[in-house]
Amino acid sequence: MQDKTEGKQKPKDQQSGASEKNLVVAGQSVTRTDDPAKVTGGLMYGADYAHEGFLHGKILRSPHPHALIKSIDTKKAEALKGVAAVLTGKDVPGRNGFGAILPDQPVICEDKVRYVGDGVALVAADTEEIAHEALSLIRVEYEVLPAVFDPRDALKPDAPKVHEAGNLLSDNKLRKGDVEKGFLEADIIMERTYQVPFLEHAYLEPDVTLAVPQPDGTMLVEGPMQAPFTVRRNLAAVLGVPVNRVRARQIHMGGGFGGKEDSPIDIGCRAAVLAFHTGRPVRIALEREEVTLQTCKRHPMIMEIKIGARKDGKLLAFEGVIYDEQGAYAGLGPIIPPAGGSHIHSMVMMPGPYEIPHAKVDAYLCYTNHPYGGAMRGFGAPQVHIAHEQMMDELAAELELDPLHIRRINAFRLGSATATGQVLDQSVGLLDTLDACAESFGWEERFGQNEYVDAESCKRRGIGVGMGWYRTSIGTAGDGCGANISVHEDGSVLLYSGITEMGQGAFTVLPQICAEALGVAMEDVRLVKPDTDQVPESGPTVGSRSTTLMGNAIIMAAAQVKSSILEMASEMLRVPAERLEAKDRLVYDRDDTRKSLAFKEVAARCMATGKRLIGQGWWTPPAASLDPETGQGNPYFVYTYSTHMAEVLVDVETGEVEVTDYVAAFDVGKAINPKALEGQIEGGVAMGLGYALMEEVAMVEGIPQNINLQDYLIPTTLDMPDVKPIVLEVENKLGPYGAKGIGEMPNIPATPAILNAITDACGGRVRSLPADPEHVFMAIREAGGPPER
Repeated sequence: MQDKTEGKQKPKDQQSGASEKNLVVAGQSVTRTDDPAKVTGGLMYGADYAHEGFLHGKILRSPHPHALIKSIDTKKAEALKGVAAVLTGKDVPGRNGFGAILPDQPVICEDKVRYVGDGVALVAADTEEIAHEALSLIRVEYEVLPAVFDPRDALKPDAPKVHEAGNLLSDNKLRKGDVEKGFLEADIIMERTYQVPFLEHAYLEPDVTLAVPQPDGTMLVEGPMQAPFTVRRNLAAVLGVPVNRVRARQIHMGGGFGGKEDSPIDIGCRAAVLAFHTGRPVRIALEREEVTLQTCKRHPMIMEIKIGARKDGKLLAFEGVIYDEQGAYAGLGPIIPPAGGSHIHSMVMMPGPYEIPHAKVDAYLCYTNHPYGGAMRGFGAPQVHIAHEQMMDELAAELELDPLHIRRINAFRLGSATATGQVLDQSVGLLDTLDACAESFGWEERFGQNEYVDAESCKRRGIGVGMGWYRTSIGTAGDGCGANISVHEDGSVLLYSGITEMGQGAFTVLPQICAEALGVAMEDVRLVKPDTDQVPESGPTVGSRSTTLMGNAIIMAAAQVKSSILEMASEMLRVPAERLEAKDRLVYDRDDTRKSLAFKEVAARCMATGKRLIGQGWWTPPAASLDPETGQGNPYFVYTYSTHMAEVLVDVETGEVEVTDYVAAFDVGKAINPKALEGQIEGGVAMGLGYALMEEVAMVEGIPQNINLQDYLIPTTLDMPDVKPIVLEVENKLGPYGAKGIGEMPNIPATPAILNAITDACGGRVRSLPADPEHVFMAIREAGGPPER
């Protein structure tokens, strides 16, 4: 990590967020509230919770990617001593289907399986060993069906149907200007195809769920989860009960990255059905191999791009086609109007953060017999950034231009119109990130200075750049966050929020905003952890929305309480309320700071005289819009921007790549907790590096081949360079203290920056990921061999 004095800069042209001199808690580098428990081993994850008296649930999965279920014989399993229940599809009490968007995935398959991992029976037993033995005694007769594993094949008229309605789940389009006119005016036209594979989230903590029937007839389901309210809605439908008869409670997560938006619905519904039938608490804990087999993945995509430009590099036309593989079930792929869902987000993001007068994108989301696609850090944006950022470098090379020049003349700036026609009227710091990153990295001095660095002339140096943009909010009509605040007579505060913690620091940043808004200290605020019986609806913890949407809701709730505090202090100090300020545990007269009271003294008087000390805030972003016929509109209300630069060494004889230097600059609006933000950046770069160089769920005829962390490679500390983060603050006028989302942005430009650096070093370009040694070696040979020694 770089020295702190380098990390935070002001943009050149736009005003930064709220003045730092006016902020006491927000904007400060506060140690995360869960750090002490984590480093001392005191923090309890799902696996740490006592489960004496629990039944152990297990899932019998299909060994076939596509088959009819002809019969299931469970008699021997039911007769096994210690088995409490063996369930099949007919035993689901309510709707036999779940899903974050469409409930098209069976809790227990009744007539057909659609991927290796589909559940065909559930077992609950006294021990895990007995449950495993019971699974082995269940006999299932299958009729194997032809399967489809490529989204392009899935669109063919004679393709095997994954679902009866057909394999095309969503067909979306974007139209801006006249692309044919743009190509006619272009001096150069280029066409390329890029492909990215399935990725596993590889969160360190495997999924676990506890389902506990309550004495009043409600069902409590708890575990690591990113979207408790989505879990609750699915549980109610599957159990066939009203929503108020189900309670979902988050247990601290050991990583999620989007995967634990889907997976807790899956195992939560199954554990709850077992608990419903047995009347006993049930625990389902997945093993690592089960996580890989059963849960969602990052969508694989095939992306075709055609681009037209003038000789000076100015973009004139962009045409793209996305073949987006959804897998067996809808997951988080399909559209939630007007602009929610990963597929529509990919379409919006595909032309990149560039001014292009003429743009056309056709996007096809297709069912196949592979594992289903879900949310993974970036939600459809990393894939298309890999395509458009490589294409920008390929265009620059063809025109013999500096890759920075071609980006600088096309990049978004204040007043730019996106490919959806949205005019960016505030908080656009993309060019600021480019300039700051280039200066820190020394791009001007390094560009074109490629050389072999060893005596054998095997390892060659190269540099690359990647730019990116990412939304704040999820683009749905119902996107919103609620917060409740309660102040007690001693000045202590309870904050009720449904935003979950998965390592991103929400349980620290949100109390910071609350403390700042009320004028108390950070340690005065206790956050009540997400529990659907106790906290207001907050939506899912996704879309880089938590700090911005929930932060605004907290400020609204605090304002209601603060009104009572200032009104009472006005009476006590005999000073007009409009002259009073609450800050740093004091309420004081701005014109005469000697006139002051302790916040807790005023709170006590409010309580004694019946003044309101509770507040409720509900904040929704400006309404999203996206025309389904043209893809024109304002899908998201603000964006975060970033530029990354990487240096690599490529061994031209083996294809091995080492990332040796890295700078990443971000426009974040306002850094509420700069230290935690730097951690987000470093973690995101690591994920982007893994996507570039090594990560892939290898599939053979629908069967995952590398289902544990011995075979599925992810970066370690030894793979990571020194990451130098640069934080720029271009105020988001609709964010708390000027903030906007940052959680997902750090990994998005990282992958293309590294891929572009590889090409700069060795001349070969990897257009089908990962850029592992074999792919890099082949790319060098396809380019005509290593650069001249």
